[in-house]
Amino acid sequence: MPTSWTKRFDAVLNLFTSFGFLAHPSDDQQVIKEFARVLKPDGLMIWHGASRDGVMARFLARDWWTSGTSLFAQEREFDPLSGVLTVRSNWRRGSRTGTREHRLRLYTATRLSELFAAVGLMVEQAFDGFNDRQLRRTSSEMLLVARKE
Repeated sequence: MPTSWTKRFDAVLNLFTSFGFLAHPSDDQQVIKEFARVLKPDGLMIWHGASRDGVMARFLARDWWTSGTSLFAQEREFDPLSGVLTVRSNWRRGSRTGTREHRLRLYTATRLSELFAAVGLMVEQAFDGFNDRQLRRTSSEMLLVARKE
């Protein structure tokens, strides 16, 4: 982001699991640092994404489903040391088929709170996704509200 954006915004939004796709944890830390840099003092950061605790509490190694005339199947692997979830997706519609793979680093609310605090973002609230319920160990999504000091 341009250097002229330093302390420019009242809020930063990270929505719909758009975090954790970069190759290295240090890249994720840099993104968080940039969130903090562009926020005005007392600005809010709203972070929404997968909750490692909840995803692991309900982990499915594989599943499949249909939609109209299409068949979709997924296989998942999780590396607890790196926190990376690998998802292989296959689909079939008639004689057409396709495959895709993606990786996502999952975080706990605790670890994100630590990363945020390191750059002056203090988590004030933690919700079970886009609900008014508090975050629970079994929440597969989390929404964190952090304020810049």
